[in-house]
Amino acid sequence: MHDRPRMEEAVDVLRAELEVGRSTKTELTTRLAWLAFMRFAQQRFATAPTPDSAGLLFQYGTYAFSGRPMFTVDLTRQFDISDDGGEHDHYVQIHCELRCECEPALDALDMLGGGC
Repeated sequence: MHDRPRMEEAVDVLRAELEVGRSTKTELTTRLAWLAFMRFAQQRFATAPTPDSAGLLFQYGTYAFSGRPMFTVDLTRQFDISDDGGEHDHYVQIHCELRCECEPALDALDMLGGGC
């Protein structure tokens, strides 16, 4: 486990993945962000050797957080933090949120009730 990044480095690991293949003039597209998150999701971190020590979550839907409705996909990497006795204490989550203009096809996805 000593060669794996620590959980505290997870944000930096995701940021580095988001920069892969980009120049200062290249815009980050939804596809590039998705591929970066998938690489990040495959990265093993120095976590406890338990089945629930790290996980992936997602949710999607149309939300108006900034005033106007946007279709939003929230990709999340979750780490379990245990107390000194090895019991669950809390979670740390790293989010990658993608937003785009609403379109009929995306509205149809929202009707499915996205999230898990």
